[in-house]
Amino acid sequence: MELPQVGKNCNLENCNSLDFLPITCPFCQKTFCGEHRLPLNHNCSQWNRVDKQLIQCVTCSNLIKAPEQPNLSPKEALEEHLKSNCKIHLYALPDTINFDRNCSVQGCSSVDPHIGRIYCEGCGQDYCLKHRHPSTHNCECLFADEKRKLERKLAAQEKMAKTLKLPDSSTRQKIIKPIPAKSKKGSIVELMKMRTQAKGDSSIPPASRMYLYVQCPKTSNMGSLSVFFDKKSSIGRMLDALANMCNITNRNNMISATDPERLYLYKCPEMTIIDNSMMLEKAVKNLDTLLLERQGDVTSSEE
Repeated sequence: MELPQVGKNCNLENCNSLDFLPITCPFCQKTFCGEHRLPLNHNCSQWNRVDKQLIQCVTCSNLIKAPEQPNLSPKEALEEHLKSNCKIHLYALPDTINFDRNCSVQGCSSVDPHIGRIYCEGCGQDYCLKHRHPSTHNCECLFADEKRKLERKLAAQEKMAKTLKLPDSSTRQKIIKPIPAKSKKGSIVELMKMRTQAKGDSSIPPASRMYLYVQCPKTSNMGSLSVFFDKKSSIGRMLDALANMCNITNRNNMISATDPERLYLYKCPEMTIIDNSMMLEKAVKNLDTLLLERQGDVTSSEE
């Protein structure tokens, strides 16, 4: 998936690669990728005006400046720099000496002056390279995504409550009980946790598994299930397996398509019937909520 609005292209003519963390050369003020960020790597047009006491370390690729006291040659300064594991005699640009390195994460002051702060669109704060991802600074957008997800699930349960023919209030509560959120830090964490809890055929390779939430029929003594199936399987085959998991009788192979006792899988919150001939990977996606119900217990319009 291309994201042309993120990052910039390297200004080196024979590179032009898109870099999500572009670096501006302090001498020529052009933007380059990480590989060509240093003056010697992009044939900087302003390099001739720079102090000739600078030399580039081949190990860490940083610029090294020989100190005035003691008086060392660039080569001697480079040797001491290498002996210190690339920690001393680093060249500091004039405009970065007093640079504010504080990150928006409390206690962190690791903002690299050569890269600058990285803006997070989720919370509107600036961070260092280490804390730039939402998950590393507990970004409020993670909780907003989880809130929207929970709202969608509740909306699905509300629509199910309006379309299902429920005999009494106790049964109604059993059917429309929301499936609890598995995580508070986004769908990736939720999926990771679901993998340890979901029921399914252990012989299915992990890479081929599709993880789903399923609401059992109102006649079942089961509430909701976390399950996984082979994404290459058909919806009809999954329906048969779910009927067994929900402990209900499945007579689909003996009754007509219009029989009230026929079982169907409904996709929530749309409450649309899923074609039994479709493959899972074409019909649903990970963490979707499905309803298994008999046709006679679902009305075609909201009450």
